[in-house]
Formats: sequence, structure tokens, C-alpha cells
Amino acid sequence: MSKSSFICFSMLLMNVALAFGNINYIDIHKIDTGEKYLTSFSYVKENQAFYDHWSPEWKYELKKEVLISQLKEAYTVFNSIPDKNTELLLLMADISHYLYNLEVSSEYQTALDNYQAAIRKSPDDYRGYWFLANHYALSDNAIKGVEMFLKAEKILPTVKPADFWEEYVKAMAFANMPSHAIYSMDKTRSILGREGNTENVLGEGILKQLGDANRNSNYKKEELWYASKGEKVAFICRPLGIKLLIDSTWQVSPFDYKNHACGFTIEPPTVKSKKGKEIGFSIAVLMKVANDSDKLEDYINNISGKYQNKTKIQFSEKYKDLIAYDIKDKSIYKNWGGSHLYSIGIERTAPEYPGLMLENPVALPHMETGKVNFFTATGGKTRFKGRIFYTILLDTCEDIHDQSFEIFKTFFENQLVIE
Repeated sequence: MSKSSFICFSMLLMNVALAFGNINYIDIHKIDTGEKYLTSFSYVKENQAFYDHWSPEWKYELKKEVLISQLKEAYTVFNSIPDKNTELLLLMADISHYLYNLEVSSEYQTALDNYQAAIRKSPDDYRGYWFLANHYALSDNAIKGVEMFLKAEKILPTVKPADFWEEYVKAMAFANMPSHAIYSMDKTRSILGREGNTENVLGEGILKQLGDANRNSNYKKEELWYASKGEKVAFICRPLGIKLLIDSTWQVSPFDYKNHACGFTIEPPTVKSKKGKEIGFSIAVLMKVANDSDKLEDYINNISGKYQNKTKIQFSEKYKDLIAYDIKDKSIYKNWGGSHLYSIGIERTAPEYPGLMLENPVALPHMETGKVNFFTATGGKTRFKGRIFYTILLDTCEDIHDQSFEIFKTFFENQLVIE
């Protein structure tokens, strides 16, 4: 793992040392109350400001070698305890994490092994995921850090620690997830009654990542859509509150935003009919920023109004405000059994924290090891205010209806995210 550091919001952000909460949430009395254990624990805890983060330049009077020696001795003391409960495993992992921050690179894996052992022993204890998330996030592994923070968030106790949200902010900021960072800054503020330390340092830069989007303006597709490559390619549009997970073999075409509307067309590979004919089909996603007087049903009927043979159906429970039509037209695609279409309409109002469902963690570029490196984080634009109508259309024919409908249904349920 490299020690390149971390994010420069807008123009400049030095690698700022912030307090981290891990060892402060470990109870030594659940490990051992013998004098040597209490003494070792006190040393590790009282000196954490020196090593709870990585320092690119050592500017402390206390020599790094002394700290390394004392931490290794403390690890030996605690490792001698044969019955390693969750509390002990977390402490040992923290000590190894601190040694890694002091550039004892072999301790990275030792910390990882102990954190994972603690999680296996107590899978419902949020601390294991939290501490491991912090280990990943501070080790240039933004994606795994985010994954662990999100797992910890799901099982937080009723009384939620502000320190968790403080570290969550920084990890999300480093992973280029500004909506999550804003959300966690609010969580910290609600607990403390004031801005957290992380917000004081990073808050302004995080907020600047998201530019304002005006629903009454026109935008080129390049201004609204961006792609993030993973197992599937995620096409994300923050202003329209949508994410599409597309297989790399599918053809796609995003469109510009004009007159409050935008579209996105998808062409999966052709499928073979029972007669052995390769036939294509398409999926379209249409989006309209609604006015106060607009109604979803009118919008959907406007799109499918020319078809006489249409039936309202129960298509999915995924979204609350959903209208679906099954449409047939024998006059189209006559050689392939006639046209068979589906038109699904959805209405969504802007959520409290737009972007939470759309963001994917982004790994920082690995640059020169052992030095502070900088890059500018990007976040795109904010969501358009108010309601948005979405229409998801399947355009297929009877000869390949079953195959194409199955692909469409899977796309709708698993590959389409609308806030």
C-alpha cells in the first residue's frame, strides 16, 4: 500500500491531522486490569496524536523510533493474552495500524488480520467495521473504506458517536462522495450542536464540489452525465437524480437537457427468436422536470396516447408513485409478430440529501509514494429542485417478447437507480 495523500479541494488542502476515535472506544477493563496491561494501554492511548495519522514529515521532538519500539512492546504484551476477545483484537489491530502510520509497512496486514478477526468474533459490533474502514481510508484504499463505513452505519448503536461521523466525512470526501460527506457533517452537527472539526477543515471545499443546476437552463450531455466503471458501467446524472448500470456490451446514447427534458437510449445485444432470427430491441429512459401543475398520468398518457391497445398493469413495487402500461400494436413489426411495448412512469421529489443513492466511491490516482500528492475532486451539479417524471420504455416485438422482457425487468429492478 502506498502512502500518497489525499485530496486537494478546489486549489489546496494539506494533509491535515484530525483526531480519530478508534482506541477511545476500547474498554481495557474488558481485556485485563493487570498493571502491565493498564500501563501499556495508557501509553498507546495517551500518545495517539503522534500516530493516529501518517505524517509525511516528522516534526515532533519525540523520536519516531522510540514510538515504534514502545508500540511493538505494547503489542507483545497484549498478544501474550491467550484468550483474545473482541476488545483485545480491536486493540491489537489499532496498535498495528498505528505502527503502519509510522511507516512500518509490514504492520498493514497484521492490522487487517486482527480487525477481520474481531468482525468474525462479533459481526454485530459496529466498531470492527468502523475501525477497519478507518484503516482502509487512511491507507489509500478509498473504495474498501467506504464499503466498511456503510456496513458500520447500518448497525450503529442508538447513541451514535460523533467521532464515527467525523471519520466518515473524511473517508467520503477522499472517495469523491460529496453527498455522503454533507450528510455526515449534518449528523456530526446534530450530535455536537456545532460544526465538527472535519467540517471546519473540509466543509467549504466539499460544498464547492457540487455546482448549482438550474432547471430552466439547457445543458449539453457532457455537463450532466458522467460514467464510472466497475462491474458494470454506471452512467450517473446528478441533476436528474438517476443512475443506470449498463453492461459493456450494450450500446448507449445520452442526450442533452432541453426544455426541461432529457433522454437516454439503450440497445442491448440482439436475441434469437424461436424461428432462429436475431432481432434487436431497445430501452429508453425519458426524464422531465415537472411544473407544479403537471401530473404523472397525463405525462405518461401523452407519450403512449396514440396506442389504442394498452392495459394498465401492476409492474413493480420498487417505487411508490408508479404507473405502468402494457401496449400492443399488430400494425408495427408485422414480420416479427407485432409490436409489444411497456411504458413505466415514475414520479420522484428531491430527497433531503440528493446524490446519496447515486454515488460510487472513486479510488484516488496512485502517484509518487512517500510524498504528499494532490488532485482536485469533482462532484458535478446538484439535483434539479422539485419533482421529476421518469418514463422507462421497452420497445420489442412478440417474437422475442419473453427474452427481451426478462432483460428489461432485470434492468428495471437491479440496474436502474432513481432517487
